[in-house]
Amino acid sequence: MTTTPDIAGRLAALSPQQRALLDKKLRRTAPALGDAPQASAAGPRRRARRADSVMDFMLFFFSGDGTTQGPGKYDFLFDAARYADRNGFSAISVPERHFVDFGGLYPNPSLLAAALAAVTERIQLRAGSVVLPLHHPVRIAEEWSVVDNISGGRTAISCASGWHPDDFILAPDTSAERFERRREEMFDQLAAIQRLWAGEAVEFPGPFDKPVEVRSLPRPIQPQLPVWVSSQGSVETFVRAGEAGAHVLTGLVAQRLSDLGEKIAAYREARREHGHDPAAGKVSVMVHTFLGADEAEVKRIVRQPLIDYLKTFLAQQDGFGSEYAQISGEARDAMLAATFERYYDSIALLGTPDKCETLIEDLVDIGVDEVACLVDFGVDQRAVLDSLDHLTELKDRYRREDGDTA
Repeated sequence: MTTTPDIAGRLAALSPQQRALLDKKLRRTAPALGDAPQASAAGPRRRARRADSVMDFMLFFFSGDGTTQGPGKYDFLFDAARYADRNGFSAISVPERHFVDFGGLYPNPSLLAAALAAVTERIQLRAGSVVLPLHHPVRIAEEWSVVDNISGGRTAISCASGWHPDDFILAPDTSAERFERRREEMFDQLAAIQRLWAGEAVEFPGPFDKPVEVRSLPRPIQPQLPVWVSSQGSVETFVRAGEAGAHVLTGLVAQRLSDLGEKIAAYREARREHGHDPAAGKVSVMVHTFLGADEAEVKRIVRQPLIDYLKTFLAQQDGFGSEYAQISGEARDAMLAATFERYYDSIALLGTPDKCETLIEDLVDIGVDEVACLVDFGVDQRAVLDSLDHLTELKDRYRREDGDTA
């Protein structure tokens, strides 16, 4: 990380207690001090693309503000989807988010995916993620089969277990016990969804304690639903995804690149041990993305939007309280400024295509297959759409020889 004199001065002015909280927070949101590759006197570390390096690129949406008023709320998403469809991106992904401004545009990914199917022809339409414990497996199989039919077999989902208790008012069972076992339930539901997708009859509890055997309709186009499992970094989740034969969606928040590489290795070994081709498992990594022709201009454009994004993200991660609330305004500013510099230097696709090759090469080294480019983190939407040509330039450098995505 390159630390500016202003940031260094603010960090030095913090009390020991503030510094302890700051260091704890930074370790949860970016590589810890000393973990990221250091800049030399000649400037930040740079790596150029190697001849055999390949990578898929998708567009990832997550944080659209649901409180905005007036028409046109989804124009940005649809314009980006059309662009990605024309320019060879592997997928476009929309999340499932409830009851918060941050991401509130996306309460139902299957509904948006069905709409996107009507304006695209080639790109995969993916949920990132469906919170399985909030829904009955039959409902998930039915809705996504509809999308699969409308899109001609271009549907995929990433599955999540959920994290915020308030979301679980939507669940069939709102008990605390069910919330605590939500991760196990996610994998149970995933197995049931795949059976339903394949046309099997699956038995579920019915009224009057009588089980009901059902087959979901309509029948999908794809014989198997492509599935990712979302993980914030737990190696156990990586292993369970491998055992289930699923792909993995993760991010660079709260985990070092070297640690992520070890988790990917554990994931592929779990696939092998359970009869799944290790190489067929796809690891997708979400990164904040905005590319341009001039690095100084890109940094100027993304600085405040990314700091605001991180501020909102940290407040939500604390959920009910406290650690973030305990940090003074001065300490928060120092933390956010330092975190921005780390993101910009080493764990985000921010800058020119040449600069961003460094991170792609790092991801290739640890076994990542696809970059999920988070583009809706607060930068002006017209500027993001204009920047996609630079992202396409980077993507095309990493195209496979046959021109296809994985």
